[in-house]
Amino acid sequence: MRYVEPLGHERALAGLWSAAREERLAHALTFAGPSGAGKFLAAEWLCAGLLCATGPGRPCGVCGPCKRVRADSHPDVFVIDPLAEGEEEIKIERITPREGSSGENLADFLSLRPMEGGWRIVLLRDAERLNEEAQNALLKTLEEPGTNTLLVLVTARPDLLLSTIHSRCVRVELAAPGAATALELLRREGVEREDAELCARWTRGAPGAALELARRAGPRMRELVRGVLAGELEAFAAVDAWAELDGDFEARTPAASTRLKARTLLDLGVEVLSDLRRAGTGLDAAGLPHGDLAGAPWAPSASLLDRQLEEWLRARQDVDLNLAPEAAVERALLALEPPRSAVRRTPR
Repeated sequence: MRYVEPLGHERALAGLWSAAREERLAHALTFAGPSGAGKFLAAEWLCAGLLCATGPGRPCGVCGPCKRVRADSHPDVFVIDPLAEGEEEIKIERITPREGSSGENLADFLSLRPMEGGWRIVLLRDAERLNEEAQNALLKTLEEPGTNTLLVLVTARPDLLLSTIHSRCVRVELAAPGAATALELLRREGVEREDAELCARWTRGAPGAALELARRAGPRMRELVRGVLAGELEAFAAVDAWAELDGDFEARTPAASTRLKARTLLDLGVEVLSDLRRAGTGLDAAGLPHGDLAGAPWAPSASLLDRQLEEWLRARQDVDLNLAPEAAVERALLALEPPRSAVRRTPR
């Protein structure tokens, strides 16, 4: 665990620790909110506070349980983190044993008595990645988890979870703390002020998402998108520039790293095009993350934006289907080039 106190979720965590002290904490929680809002950090901090020798409450950080949590060696904590494990989906083998499968699973963990006599805690990151078979297997655990057991499902896409899972969990909404909090985090992490301000605004104040975007060359990527849209940059030149960008794209394999890099650009481009489309329907551009691009002389027409957005969404889907990410990026950027009959300007 990173053992970092999340920003902006103090009240929610204090309420959960209070419920634990009064023995009324639900056995299963869903932490739902936008990507990068600090939901998983909050789940880790909740876990640490429940296991702390002085808890339930804000973890002291110096007792034996806190040190073991910090070192990822606490025997009563089980974490399923597809992001760290490099997996696109959470399969049933991580939930319950299957013939021929190996590795740890949730069911085996919960079959054991607590080693330290307190809570048994399961943290499941990106729960929307559970495939249907795994979700159905998880239902059995949610129905009979056992005493002093807590399962925390963290998700930015609760709509992808079965309704039967929702009915067995108490939902805790964790909103993005806001641009000021995100900016504070980015500055603390050494991100240059201009990039920090841009990423905080583009991610609507979600600190984790803002930091991730900054570390993955988000400002440079948006400039590529803007440059092609404005006719200042040829699509193929933008593809080459994208390929040369440095950033935090570490993954299990070089191919996975390239897919991550492609997802970053395509997700950002989808947001840019969506905001241009929203502004075109009359929404206040000042309230849109990428509203500063609305109203430019080169801004595409509504019909062209629809076609461009469709192409970018298709390219994003192709990357998830493990099709060639470089080809998807090339196709998407080509879709941004102004019609040949358009007069190309170079406004900034």
